[in-house]
Order: sequence, then structure tokens, then C-alpha cells
Amino acid sequence: MGKIPGEATERVLLRSLQRDSERSLRELAEETGLPVSTVHEKVKRLEREGVIKGYCAVLDAKKLGFPATGFILVSVSGEKAVEKIARLPGVQEAHLISGDWSLLVKAKSASVEGLGKLAERISAIPGVSKAATLVVFETVKEETALDL
Repeated sequence: MGKIPGEATERVLLRSLQRDSERSLRELAEETGLPVSTVHEKVKRLEREGVIKGYCAVLDAKKLGFPATGFILVSVSGEKAVEKIARLPGVQEAHLISGDWSLLVKAKSASVEGLGKLAERISAIPGVSKAATLVVFETVKEETALDL
């Protein structure tokens, strides 16, 4: 692959790092056709600017004893209640949403019963008026990569 100017180079770097964040600077340089020092500088700048927020291992929840996934719809008022929900063990994501519900929570648990207990804990938080749990039977697609 030849040298790619500017933003296009950064997209190549970001796509590559999304696929495998353990790629060496040398491998990234070969892919972009840029010197290792330039690739290093670009990656460090993307980290400083917060475009790259961090690096992490993607774990298999089922193999680690968390086979149950659920989404919990919550009607909530108050920022403190939202913060309390977001900090609960088992909560992976919490999104303020539009519509009849105000918060969408993604959770992982050892069992469906565990998801139910989490929903009960959420319902008991002051400021929560109602909650509904949706249990996932099978995950068809789950990834963190952006389509760059």
C-alpha cells in the first residue's frame, strides 16, 4: 500500500487498531507506507485528542460465567439516580434515550435470575418510576468497532 495523506492515513490506522490493538508500530507503518516515527506520532496525537480512548482485551462473557445478557428500560428522574444505576455491578452500558423510557441499560449476569435481581435493585433506587427487563436469547452481532 502506498503513502496515504492526512485524514485517510488516520482512518487506516484507526481501522487497523480496531481490528487488533496489539499491532506493532512497524506493522502499522508497513500498512500505511509511512515511517515508524510518523505512525508513532499520529497514534500518540490520536490518544492525546481522545480519539483513541484506550486499549482493552475483549473478553468472552459466557466463558467467564456471565452468559445472560439483558436490556433494562428505565423511567428515571434525576441525575443522581442515573449515576447510581450506571455504577451498579453488572451494568455494562447506560444510555439516556428518547421516547417513553429515559434510560436504556445493558447488563451481563451469571443468570436470568441475576438480571431480574439487578432490575429490582434499579427499581428500588429513588427517582426510578418503572423498569422493564428484556432478556437476550441470542446475540447475533456485538462489537465495538466503528465503520470508518
